[in-house]
Amino acid sequence: MTTARQTAAPPEKRGSAGIVIATAVIVLAIAALAILVAQNTDQVDIGFLGWEFAFPLSVGLLVAAVGGAVLAFGISVLIVVRRRSRR
Repeated sequence: MTTARQTAAPPEKRGSAGIVIATAVIVLAIAALAILVAQNTDQVDIGFLGWEFAFPLSVGLLVAAVGGAVLAFGISVLIVVRRRSRR
């Protein structure tokens, strides 16, 4: 009985450019958010379905942006799941 030896392929070398770019984008986004919070400290009143809230404008903008991102992510996940189930 003979045994066949399998030669393992050498590991592929991957560049780290993607990680550097992603890190730079994240740092720039955090800096932009810090500037947004620092410049928009005026109190605003926001009413929603009978509720009244008073907080800095930057907080309202951040809540709206995060809510929109979560909604977009949720819809995209539903679309991907729906497409995969049709295969």
